[in-house]
Amino acid sequence: KIPAIGAVLGILLTLAAMGSYHAAGSPVFCLSCHSMQDVGLTWRQSGHKQFACVECHLPDGNVAVQAAYKAKVGMRDLYHESLRDYTAFIKISEEGAGIASGNCLRCHYSTVQGTFMAAEAGTCLACHEGLVHGLEGRIGGIHVE
Repeated sequence: KIPAIGAVLGILLTLAAMGSYHAAGSPVFCLSCHSMQDVGLTWRQSGHKQFACVECHLPDGNVAVQAAYKAKVGMRDLYHESLRDYTAFIKISEEGAGIASGNCLRCHYSTVQGTFMAAEAGTCLACHEGLVHGLEGRIGGIHVE
């Protein structure tokens, strides 16, 4: 009887964790923070609005790698959102820009293969910074330093 209760609780806990992980990757969740409002507005007007935030901003890897990265970045964002100390222009980190560029290439590699863009070690955002989140009048947009 106790093992059966443990199994049911384990299944329920696993389902709850999977549901929470999935919900935390939705644009509704990502854009629920005040500092992300303008980022969401520009994303909704972009040609990439069919993609969830995590499709560009999470590393392409297994669930453990993605969950660890999401936890690390999520805790940082929660800290800054709670203190309301984000700068006027939210800047993507160097690590984040590398992840986003890797995800750009995952979809667009056939377009850039054989060009200097595929051979360069830079990020896609160096030239395409405002493609999804715009450049003008944004608070909370991306900016690569």
